[in-house]
Amino acid sequence: MRRLQNRRAHLLLLISQGIVLIADSVMQRRIRPWGLALTLALSGCTHIWPAYETPPIDVPPPSLTPLSLDRQWWKAFADPVLDQLVDEALANNLDLAKAASNIDEARANAGAAQALLSPRIDGGAKAGASQRQLGLALNSQEINSANTYGSAGAGVSWEIDLWGRLRQMNAAALARLAASEHTRNATALSISSAVVDTYLQLRTLDAKLLLTRDAAASLKYASSLELRRWKADAGTRLAYQQSLAEWSATEARIPAIESAIAKTELALQLLIGRSPRLMAEPLPRDTPPQVPDTPREFDSALLLRRPDVASAEQLLVAAHADVNASRAERYPRLNLSLLAGLIATSSGLITGFPMYVDASAGLSGPIYDAGLIQSRSESAEARRVRAVAHYRYTVSLAFRDTYEAMVMREASDRQVLSSEAEVATRKRSLALTEKSYDAGRSSKFEVLSESIKVLNAELSLADARQTQLAARSQYYKALGGGF
Repeated sequence: MRRLQNRRAHLLLLISQGIVLIADSVMQRRIRPWGLALTLALSGCTHIWPAYETPPIDVPPPSLTPLSLDRQWWKAFADPVLDQLVDEALANNLDLAKAASNIDEARANAGAAQALLSPRIDGGAKAGASQRQLGLALNSQEINSANTYGSAGAGVSWEIDLWGRLRQMNAAALARLAASEHTRNATALSISSAVVDTYLQLRTLDAKLLLTRDAAASLKYASSLELRRWKADAGTRLAYQQSLAEWSATEARIPAIESAIAKTELALQLLIGRSPRLMAEPLPRDTPPQVPDTPREFDSALLLRRPDVASAEQLLVAAHADVNASRAERYPRLNLSLLAGLIATSSGLITGFPMYVDASAGLSGPIYDAGLIQSRSESAEARRVRAVAHYRYTVSLAFRDTYEAMVMREASDRQVLSSEAEVATRKRSLALTEKSYDAGRSSKFEVLSESIKVLNAELSLADARQTQLAARSQYYKALGGGF
């Protein structure tokens, strides 16, 4: 930092000496006192603002074995259709388009802030006419005669960043650009996670529809069989009515599941950015998604690089630079300017080579502003404090999401095992009840009751498997999805 300070002072010294030489050569006179004062001002006015430091946060120590994730984390589910849907969403989603435009805006703002550190060159031209009616200090030939004139030239103006105000503004703009890029990554992670979760829900509804239709077909066959048994005096009307009621109740579940599938498909179509004309087309299906083998631990260093956490920290960096820039407003500003060009006129009073050069330096600073600069500084400090709180909250939220995902993963695994055991037990109980019914020791109602229990157990297992897959998706999202 001290080396950079010395280089800046040396550069400012050279600039001031160059302006002195220009002024000497143009005006053909020595301005040593003015040049000396400018040199001393430039070489002496150096200031180092407090550097940004990450706020202390009580987080677990980083893992000895660094953990990394693939940015295409959804491929761990081994479903080609899911891969295609996520890729399509990341290419077409409108929220990502808005995030990309925010990046473009932040990049333009960063370019504007960077431009303030460089000299500015403006060109100009002027033409006009004048007529003198007074003879004061004028040639008699100039009185009551119109004189035309014109000029063209260029001007160079440059604010010397004595106190680092412009550099702090540039640092704030670059930090906001980085924050917008991290925000886009967070949006991409949120969209990909939403596509995965919606797709998993769709596949679960597909499985439920298949189970319900198979159960309804079996109950319909049983009902028709009981009708024939009743007509043949081998069964009872009660058994027939019971089987008919269970078939009707199971059949009534199908429209609700089909409606849920249609709504889920439309939601998925919107997520992936399909046009309204293509929204009505059904989505393809492939093999069921597999359960990924996610890590059993996490790395806090990886979690601190999560897109929303990184964005919050960059906003804090920008707020810190804004505070420094607002404090620098209290100090004087040094502006250097050089104006040169050609002038032509019909007046006989002006002789010589038609060129003009003007080099100047101006130093201005606030004396009284009714507390404006102080208010801006306090406002910037308040934004910094808010940014610190937002950063700490975002970090806490990231760890909460991770802990919750780990709990969901463990609980869903146990729930799937329990549901699978229940389905197996229900099926064995149904088989034994059917044998007992064939032997005349059980009623048809008991068989139907066990059939419905098997269906309900299989539907619960489908929900448990969806929760198991969704827990993996939540875990990848909580760790930042590899961004």
